Amino acid sequence: MELSRRRFLVAGGVAALAAPGLASLAVGRGGVEMNPREDAVWAEDAPAMPSVPRFEGDRKVDLAIVGGGYTGLSCAYYAKLFRPDWKVVVLESHKLASSASSRNSGAVYANYVGISDPEMPERGLNRLRRFMETEEVECDFGPASTLMLLTSKSAAEKAKGDLESGASFVSSDALRDRTGSDYYEGAVSPPGYYRVQPMKLAVGHAQAALRVGAELFEDSPALGIENGKPARIATPRGELVADHVVIATNAHTPRLDLLRSSMYPIHQYSFATRKLTSEEMSSFGLDRWMLRFERSLLPVTFSVTPDGHFFVRMVLGYASNDSCEWRDVEGAQRVAKLLFEQRYPAIADIGLTHGWHGVTGHTALFKQVSGVIGEGNVHVSAAYNGLGIMPAHNNGYLTACKLAGRDEEDTRFLTGVSGQLPFPRDYYRSMMLKPVLNLMKPV
Repeated sequence: MELSRRRFLVAGGVAALAAPGLASLAVGRGGVEMNPREDAVWAEDAPAMPSVPRFEGDRKVDLAIVGGGYTGLSCAYYAKLFRPDWKVVVLESHKLASSASSRNSGAVYANYVGISDPEMPERGLNRLRRFMETEEVECDFGPASTLMLLTSKSAAEKAKGDLESGASFVSSDALRDRTGSDYYEGAVSPPGYYRVQPMKLAVGHAQAALRVGAELFEDSPALGIENGKPARIATPRGELVADHVVIATNAHTPRLDLLRSSMYPIHQYSFATRKLTSEEMSSFGLDRWMLRFERSLLPVTFSVTPDGHFFVRMVLGYASNDSCEWRDVEGAQRVAKLLFEQRYPAIADIGLTHGWHGVTGHTALFKQVSGVIGEGNVHVSAAYNGLGIMPAHNNGYLTACKLAGRDEEDTRFLTGVSGQLPFPRDYYRSMMLKPVLNLMKPV
């Protein structure tokens, strides 16, 4: 990755920095996209996010965090715990936790792709558990019975013969009897999966960060970061000078002209039913298997929310210039509805009442990007490759440990961009990703 010595992130240019009302407008290619984000179904059953102001004026702080999702809020929380004397500020371009942190499928699993220590993910999961217990975060966390669904007989036969310890095989007849779907040739029910109410967990993160004294700001995009010691962050209404900076923007990171050669955003769409009755839940087997994943190159996730919605989450594809906006939402709705009707026609007939778009950060080798960049006082944590609830919280913790000089063995996994496979930029990126992802759509 090539970085100029002084300026490595530009999100809008000189004209953008001078525009006083920019927080309500898009800043164009290569910058923060400020279009509204509709709520996911999770907002229906969650407490309100704490009300926080916009950032205004000029400030000097010890730590500035760009991004107010799980990673940024976790980092702010732990940094203030470890260094109570520090001034810690979080800048969120939209509403707190309004991107992937409140728009995901609620699946939690002890997994980091590309990390050699098999026990490290379990330590990360335990840290998330301790956080929820310590801060008394009520977010419906618990074990989730899970299916890895198989669409071909050959895949089903292979999976039946390769079961890992604790897993069981579910035949196509059993699936048909219990779910009302004859689409699948079998499934594996693995151990170790959990579910969580993502919006409740996000609210818990924000409340915890505020409780320990971090300052949170929303509708406050970072328009430019000038690399240096200290670093300078330009916002629409003032400048933040910080000894340390953490970039916690996940899928939105390439739009900030940062890590464009390492990661890219991928879009998803989700569609949910109305709340189902307990009788309906039982008749469709939703009380038996809460999480369902199709094993394919483009994952399809089905899940039931704690309050009774059943939904599908599918991959849409890539948008030009690393955009995190998807223009054809109506087309996404049609595809998601068709996918639902193919797999679960009886449930689809009940009615699909909630839809929401989301975006996740990915890399060519499915490895996270986390660690030091710039002149050593700027850190980044992004690219969770679609399974980021636990890694996002854990990376916030590890980054805070690194910043505060706290002894923690797992900070050795914060390796920056090392080990990543460079990925071409637009227009080659569009030429590669768009047709391939379109061909692999599972409908």
